[in-house]
Amino acid sequence: MNKKRILCLVLAVCLITALSVGCAQDGGSGDGGKLVYVTFWNEGEPACDYLYEVIAAFEEETGISVDFTPAGRDLLSKVRSDVLMGNPPDLIDQDFSELNAALMGDEVLVQPLNDLLDGPGPDGEARFRDIFADGDLELFAHGNDIYYVPYVKVTSGFFYDKTLFNSVGVTAPSTWDEFIAMGETLKSNGIPPLAQDGTTGLYNAYFYYWATARVLGGGKFYAAAHDPTGATWSDPGYLKAAELVFELSKGGRNFFQEGYEGSAWPAAQSDWALGKSGAILCGSWIPVETSPLVADDWDYGYFPFPTVPGGVGTLTDVEAYLMGYCVLKDAENAENAKAFIRFAMQKVWADRYVELSDNMSGRKDVAAPAVLNDVTPFLTNATSAHKIYDGVMSDLPGWWANVFYPINNNLLWGVITPEEFIEQITQGTIDYWAGNIELEEGIR
Repeated sequence: MNKKRILCLVLAVCLITALSVGCAQDGGSGDGGKLVYVTFWNEGEPACDYLYEVIAAFEEETGISVDFTPAGRDLLSKVRSDVLMGNPPDLIDQDFSELNAALMGDEVLVQPLNDLLDGPGPDGEARFRDIFADGDLELFAHGNDIYYVPYVKVTSGFFYDKTLFNSVGVTAPSTWDEFIAMGETLKSNGIPPLAQDGTTGLYNAYFYYWATARVLGGGKFYAAAHDPTGATWSDPGYLKAAELVFELSKGGRNFFQEGYEGSAWPAAQSDWALGKSGAILCGSWIPVETSPLVADDWDYGYFPFPTVPGGVGTLTDVEAYLMGYCVLKDAENAENAKAFIRFAMQKVWADRYVELSDNMSGRKDVAAPAVLNDVTPFLTNATSAHKIYDGVMSDLPGWWANVFYPINNNLLWGVITPEEFIEQITQGTIDYWAGNIELEEGIR
């Protein structure tokens, strides 16, 4: 080997050494570290495009290689066997209700993230947990342990077109009486006050769940569903909630569009986006789903489910429907998964998520997209939060599908009276807990 080749070899070794040291100082693996990440988003969805951007930046900054799979909404069924065999991916994301139901049974299959959340925040905050709204992390805590970190926040309420409301002289209501007055004014102008795809049980369920929350407060719907004796349903508040729902049905004031009980998604919400009805009770994703249909002068407005006379619930009690990360119990690369969570929760990336998706970030200091401007004050001023559907759908899928859905549908359609609703839901709850109604694992 001549001197020139020896010199080149020495310089190459020095360069490799310097690069390795530099990667280590930058927090990267430098030695082929990896991370296996499976998401519930589908290819082509804006949130999936966002994750590809985050992952590319994370790999470049840290040197950690990310094996990334967009698995879609049935993520949990796809990874379940690997989880049970002790060979799970390191990191997954999903709706927290579904994660909690699938992974927090007799055996806890996720790792607590207290060490991450009690450590420094992604942008130098004293504590990571301080970037989230009060109560959000605790919604799914088990004892003192927190297992999930939200990068998506959704809520629900009534959405409407401000341009349409202005044209008929109505404003967003805050009380039930104002809500009824709003509906009657819309009806007098030939506009169905509410849009509803009545064959969609998930959307029908919003009405009774929210009515119960406003009459009795958060957690009460959950309590009644979990009472094996059925006695909780005898509280007059549950009947009051049923009366509110019935009042809107075709058996009452008939606030929904003609034929709503047979309408299949997305027919009613599409007609609503075309200005054929007044408001729609839905999740805060509705502007994203309907924006291609709306007129140029459409102006998205929002108001929460109104307060009711004598009710416990207030407008500052909000729904926090959270989606985000968890680290699996037997993850081989748990520390890399935590490093990714910290990286992805930087404000710059939270802002980017909002920009791409037109949905809200899990961080409390990130502005909502313009189409959700009216939602922001209610989340900012919230004094308490509850889970979507009060946690009943995720915790009791069999009761939800086989007891609640058919009875609630009939109430919203005006087929049964509020008294019949209470009688049937009471007996159905007793039968469910007695084992006379088969548990159905899937509800969709």
